[in-house]
Amino acid sequence: MTNIETAETASSDSFLGRLLPTWELLHNLTVRELKIRYKRSAIGFLWTLLNPLLMMAVFTVVFTTAFKAPIKDFPLFFLCGYLPWAFFQASAQVSTGVIVGNASLIKKVWFPRIVLPLSVVLSQLVHLLLALLVLMVALGLDGYNFLPYAPALLAGLVLLTLFTAGMSMAFAAANTMYRDIQEFSNVLFLLWFYMTPVVYALTLLPKKYQLALHANPMYYFISMIRSPLYELRYPSLGVVIGSLLWTAVALIGGTWLFQRLSVRFAKEI
Repeated sequence: MTNIETAETASSDSFLGRLLPTWELLHNLTVRELKIRYKRSAIGFLWTLLNPLLMMAVFTVVFTTAFKAPIKDFPLFFLCGYLPWAFFQASAQVSTGVIVGNASLIKKVWFPRIVLPLSVVLSQLVHLLLALLVLMVALGLDGYNFLPYAPALLAGLVLLTLFTAGMSMAFAAANTMYRDIQEFSNVLFLLWFYMTPVVYALTLLPKKYQLALHANPMYYFISMIRSPLYELRYPSLGVVIGSLLWTAVALIGGTWLFQRLSVRFAKEI
């Protein structure tokens, strides 16, 4: 057994406890993720705003002209759902290859491996918050007074971030053992996107499909964001409970899987 593997095995019982003194490392890795994403980019952080705006333009044309969806202020409706979805998808997909992508670093030194997927989540959270600020300005100019529901929005962002962190850890750990997961994730997230009420309202679907979509965890997190921003109300109790349950499942399950498999990372990569 190598020194790296020995250190990982010895530290597995205090895996989360070792995270506390590593905030500087987590910060540096998060900054690195941001720099890498926009390296040699002409407009840099403006892509954070341009990407969702381009997606909004495409879906607005499709759903307001071709399908004529009866949704008020469709561009705002879309962005309230797409921004949290894009944060989740980007975090999970980038995290899927983050362990394999840092193989040389992992083989050389020991550090809490958990900071790798978490740095991806935090870097994507920066993009989400910047985009949400612009969306809030647009909502305010259009007469949406969401400020009374700000506590619900904050709670939704916290739960979404924790859920995303748990899922990102699970994808990162699983892909280290089975590399097919990274390829399969492209199809998985495309299917998952259209099964999530991002570009359509759940109420427009037949009852049987509405019930099926309640098994989709992202339905709850999209609702946690969209309700205070676009619908100008607090999320329903069912949505809050669903968000809490899915957050607990993802965070506990993702942490457990990552901790269990992390002792084998140096060997598997």
